[in-house]
Amino acid sequence: MKNVIVLVTALLASQGLQAADIARDIRNDEPGNESFLELGFGFFAGQLPLVGFNDQEAEDSGDLQLSIHIGLQARLEYRGFFAEIIEDSFSDITLGYNAYATDEMGIDIVATTMFDDIERDEYIGFESVTDREGDISLGVRSNHYFGDNQVQLELLRDVGGEHEGVVAAAQFGRKFQYRNWNLHGLAGVRYFSKRVIQHYFNVSDEESSATLTAYKADDGFLPTLQIGATLPINEKWIFRTGAEYSLLPKSVSDSPLAQGDDMYTVQAGFYRVFQSG
Repeated sequence: MKNVIVLVTALLASQGLQAADIARDIRNDEPGNESFLELGFGFFAGQLPLVGFNDQEAEDSGDLQLSIHIGLQARLEYRGFFAEIIEDSFSDITLGYNAYATDEMGIDIVATTMFDDIERDEYIGFESVTDREGDISLGVRSNHYFGDNQVQLELLRDVGGEHEGVVAAAQFGRKFQYRNWNLHGLAGVRYFSKRVIQHYFNVSDEESSATLTAYKADDGFLPTLQIGATLPINEKWIFRTGAEYSLLPKSVSDSPLAQGDDMYTVQAGFYRVFQSG
């Protein structure tokens, strides 16, 4: 962790013009055209009813998880190139290059990971399911600004050879100011092609067992709603809270590798902010 902090703070002096992921951009007074680092801690509650996607036993995958959350968000920029880790984003780590930028819009070429490696053979009843390798996706992300409103569009394809599927997304966000609070709302939908969902949620005939039926998935849409609030405490600290709800595609929730129809998170925490001017 020390090396990460040193690397980030050493590059805070470099300023760019491109915007960050909408999940972070919509929380700011201005589009995220600077490097930053946020370190924090807080409370987390959530439900992710997908076997292997959380630390719970298979039979508990649909249960509420409670934890103390240690948070890290960061963005580095240098001459149009950037790297970012955004907690509220669907992607884990994103690398990219800003190909075009004005005050009204920006276009980025991005490479990102959306899913980690998934191992299910340690779960009781799922020993026959083979591991799924995480993806590496390449594509285009655009941001469009209309006053306090923002639209982000994405089109990505797996180039790592794991499933070669396509993911597309459209998100709309709006921010509000109430006294010292920065409020925001975010609504969107994400499309997963058949190859993406089949890679992670199919159960082949060879993987099926007496307690696990074979299953072949289709493509699907993931609608998401998010609300949040940020309160600056002083120049270095902020309080941040938010909630997110997503309805799983039917082709995912029907899989025997899923234990529910939806997922949600609620979190609140204090963050120390390091940011370029």
